[in-house]
Amino acid sequence: MRLKEKDVFLLAFTAIFAVLAGFVFWGTWSLSVCPVMPDARLTFPCEGYIASVFRDWVKTGRFTPWDITSFIGSPYLWQELQYVIASYFSALALSYYLRGRSLSRIASYGAGLFLGFCGYWFTLFSAGHAGWFRWMIFGVFAFALADRAVRKGKMKNWVLLGACVAWASFYQPDLWLLFTVFTAAYFIWCCVRERKVPDWKGVAVAAVVFAVIVSPSMMNAIGEKGGREKQIAAASSNSVSSSKGQSSAAAKEERWIFITNWSLPPAETAEFFIPRINGDTSCGMVLSLGPRLNTGVKPYTGALGRPKGAASGNYRQHSLYVGFITCLFALSAVVFLFIGKRGTEDDGRLSNRKEVIFFVVSAFLFWLLSMGRNFEPLYRIVFAIPIGDSIRCPVKWHHLTEFCLCVLAGYGIEAVSGKLRSLGLGKKMSEVILCLVIFFGACDLARCARLYCAPFDLSIVKNANPAAELVKRRGGGKVADFVQGARGPLSWSFGVRRVAMTADFSAADIRFVWAPVQSLDNPELSAWLKSRKASLVASYYVTDKAVREASGTTPNVVLMEIPGVPPPEKKKPLPLPINLLTYLGALSLIGTCFASVYGVKKS
Repeated sequence: MRLKEKDVFLLAFTAIFAVLAGFVFWGTWSLSVCPVMPDARLTFPCEGYIASVFRDWVKTGRFTPWDITSFIGSPYLWQELQYVIASYFSALALSYYLRGRSLSRIASYGAGLFLGFCGYWFTLFSAGHAGWFRWMIFGVFAFALADRAVRKGKMKNWVLLGACVAWASFYQPDLWLLFTVFTAAYFIWCCVRERKVPDWKGVAVAAVVFAVIVSPSMMNAIGEKGGREKQIAAASSNSVSSSKGQSSAAAKEERWIFITNWSLPPAETAEFFIPRINGDTSCGMVLSLGPRLNTGVKPYTGALGRPKGAASGNYRQHSLYVGFITCLFALSAVVFLFIGKRGTEDDGRLSNRKEVIFFVVSAFLFWLLSMGRNFEPLYRIVFAIPIGDSIRCPVKWHHLTEFCLCVLAGYGIEAVSGKLRSLGLGKKMSEVILCLVIFFGACDLARCARLYCAPFDLSIVKNANPAAELVKRRGGGKVADFVQGARGPLSWSFGVRRVAMTADFSAADIRFVWAPVQSLDNPELSAWLKSRKASLVASYYVTDKAVREASGTTPNVVLMEIPGVPPPEKKKPLPLPINLLTYLGALSLIGTCFASVYGVKKS
């Protein structure tokens, strides 16, 4: 059976995406290995996992198509795959949107590849922000459906629009709000562009679908809003300037400082198109594991995350790199569509110019907003808006900047394609050249994203007591039996018993030290670790509430490694499991099914 052109492009897009994603997460595809993800759950109970999923649905009232993955394979299968699938669908959604805007398949899929591996968009897997990735599955489709609903008005578009906005609202509420407002603004722009009055019947249907899906979780959402307020209040109460007699103006200023932490320093805009100019990450675990894997990861030396008024300090776990090729194509969209000669035969040129203007203005505005208190006059307006004083980390606006730049890159690819043909190159030759440039740009983004993937052996933490035994088998030191499963041997939680360490610190062959973080205050242990130049391998927060309350602390368990001590036996290389092949096939199948339903065709 001969494949159609649309199927060939879709399969090629899926294959390229799969290969690049496989490269980014190489070394973590085994079920016993995962990337370092400080904010994500690393281990799961061996029994009762499905029951816990059902309990969460009942408690929160939330269910999305993504939750079907809970019934497919082990949860350990999805630790890397969740990021890959989410990013793939966001890339596919952008391609779906641009095809609807009459761009060629090369331009549409090329822009999709750029978005899928874009720095801040993609490298947040290193922080373990799974909610952001689950949002992007639905959020970008909602944006695409807003355009199609206005132009085509089919009822299925309105139903899916309401559903996608609702499903996206269950994840990363602050970013959902930003993108939903942007989508609403684009919806109005589409009505103006098409010179159409909104189909109020369709709008009503979308609103009803949204309300039906969201209503069961409203109380939970209100609780989350209350939790954010408590977080802000706690930060204010811990401030040095806090006092019982504090004025409302001072309290408001404290809130401003807390909300605008992680404002983009203007000078770091250069990283949008120049990678790694200020290093990579502040995450100690990634920096500790990176050199052992020869990834070349470097400490972040910029100012993002620096407290106000401080001369030094920072914290970030992601890249800001949009891509040199992405930015070059985005610039091409402006240059060729505005400076190039206009031809009467180019019917879509005027429409494209309007779209480019919209996204250029939007990207510029979002860039200014991402600077937060570094562009204070503008962000004070956002802060004064209701709910605006609850959205932390202005750098989040950079997600919208990235999205706009990738859309502009799609228009730029289309403009460059037309320019190449006007210079006498044939259609096939111009397509080959563009495909090579796009592939190089996507590889460049994947190369930078790879730096943030630090494979970590999960067997150390799946169970606490077996983990201690595993450390011993690998040449670890003699540690006391102070770690236990808080809920038995099948538990993923840690428990800590207050017993003294009995490690023989004089032993010369100790390679690992597994201890509660509080034990590092022990002068003898601390001095011994310092003399041996011990480095932190991992740190785990004790998640069990009962254990925290019983101990009266917030215990962490740390794993230290002593350099220069050879392991007792040679480690076997990480196997390449069948899971990777399964994942490649799954991506192809999902993409093909999507194409058969939606067509991903020119509208």
